[in-house]
Amino acid sequence: MTTRRSCLFLIAVVMAWASAAARSQQPGWMPKIGILSPGKQADVACTSNSQGVGPGCFLEGLRALGYAEDRNVVFVYRFAEGDAKRLPALAAELISLRPDVIFTFTTAGADAAAAATSTISIVVGPAGESTFERLAGNFARPVGNVTGVTLNSTEQDQKCLQLLKELAPRTSRVAVLANPDNPNYGSYPDALLPAANRLGITLTRVGARNASDLPQTFAMIRSSGADAIFMIDDAALTGTAEVRKQIINWALAVRLPLASSSWRVAPDGGLVSLGADNSTLSRRAAFYVHRILGGAKPADLPVERPTIFKLSVNRKTAAALGLTIPQSLLQRADEVIQ
Repeated sequence: MTTRRSCLFLIAVVMAWASAAARSQQPGWMPKIGILSPGKQADVACTSNSQGVGPGCFLEGLRALGYAEDRNVVFVYRFAEGDAKRLPALAAELISLRPDVIFTFTTAGADAAAAATSTISIVVGPAGESTFERLAGNFARPVGNVTGVTLNSTEQDQKCLQLLKELAPRTSRVAVLANPDNPNYGSYPDALLPAANRLGITLTRVGARNASDLPQTFAMIRSSGADAIFMIDDAALTGTAEVRKQIINWALAVRLPLASSSWRVAPDGGLVSLGADNSTLSRRAAFYVHRILGGAKPADLPVERPTIFKLSVNRKTAAALGLTIPQSLLQRADEVIQ
């Protein structure tokens, strides 16, 4: 049975390649890039509001590589408008348009695209590490049709927890806020235990999926006795301005230090952020698409982890919480919000 599946898969790949080769010989043919976005159509610009995630910075990356819409490339878009449940149907629509490669981001986008096709190359940028573990298998040489760049790592989250303790040394119990629907963080907070044990911190998991969950989430944080919050970088939490700002404002109101592995949290009023530059990750995904349009396969393009992280501390928030930022931390910070 396994041999038969392998043969069928190889036949499908060869047919897809032959079809693409035939199209490329047609006069006026241009490569077609399918873009599957969990976000909103209005958020296609690469601006501070987009936070670097989404089609905007990806498209900027393509333009820097010489691509121009309707001159040497065609784009077909599908936007879920923030409703992840729409992604499977939208992915199927994209496949029916026969793109040469698909770009998407977040775990939900990657899962929907991968479920819709096993032959069209998919570039994900970014998504969590466990997403690529499931869909690409071997990071050095992806075994399926999915490759791309990861969002963050457990080591980064552990480092962020250490920064929280450095800024708020009396911290002893931290509420780890995660989206229960995000499989990338199913092992949290246990994944953070090596750092927590070393720092003398007890971790408690609390969850939120959207803004309507927040009143209950806040009540859970209070009842847990937490004296600080660590917020996971998640599209539904840190990636949604409405939710992110509500959490930050509530934490300030109840005087709880808030750290996050998303770089956007400290600028919005959180205490400290340690996150990858999402715009860089999106532009890197554009290079992957460029390579695939040039004939590369996902197996030729190793899944990449971010190598540049931005450390931001909010001096105004620290003062409001009665905390003093160590001079050594100020010197290490990439950004100090006054």
